[in-house]
Amino acid sequence: MIETGGLDAPADLPNAALQRYVMRVGADFFIDTATAFASVFDGNLLTALIFISIAQGSVQHMNRPAHLSAEAVDGVFPDDLRRPVSVLGLSQFLGLPYETTRRHVARLIKLGYCRKVGGKGVIIPGEVMRSPEVNKLVVANFRNMGRLVKGLRQGAEALLEDGHACRPASARGA
Repeated sequence: MIETGGLDAPADLPNAALQRYVMRVGADFFIDTATAFASVFDGNLLTALIFISIAQGSVQHMNRPAHLSAEAVDGVFPDDLRRPVSVLGLSQFLGLPYETTRRHVARLIKLGYCRKVGGKGVIIPGEVMRSPEVNKLVVANFRNMGRLVKGLRQGAEALLEDGHACRPASARGA
């Protein structure tokens, strides 16, 4: 289910064209980032998604609230601080069949991108997070994020200028 914060359609906000512009900029970011990640895994977007989910899931307890952490040397947390992610939890989180998730995780393990941690689950080790392949993804993501921010600044400043732009029209007395 898509969370809309009580808004049902672009017309509920004051500028439907702006909303669609923001959606296009966001979609461009998603496609560029997904394509970059999938390229590491022979174009397999699902393997890339599972890789990202393991990487993020194992350190999310240290990334809330989002901030730069002194524990993350060069932006990478040490392996002993990572929490293993279970294949079952991963499949439930992503809404995928367990067997599909297990096969992709097994592929990541076989390729050396992922490591089992006892019987608890899997992590993406720090050495992988610092590998040339992942470093290329970091650079690509930084570039893509820069384009996203630039696009939002260029076309969406009205969202920031209008203090009530994100409230439903009914709440603005319209």
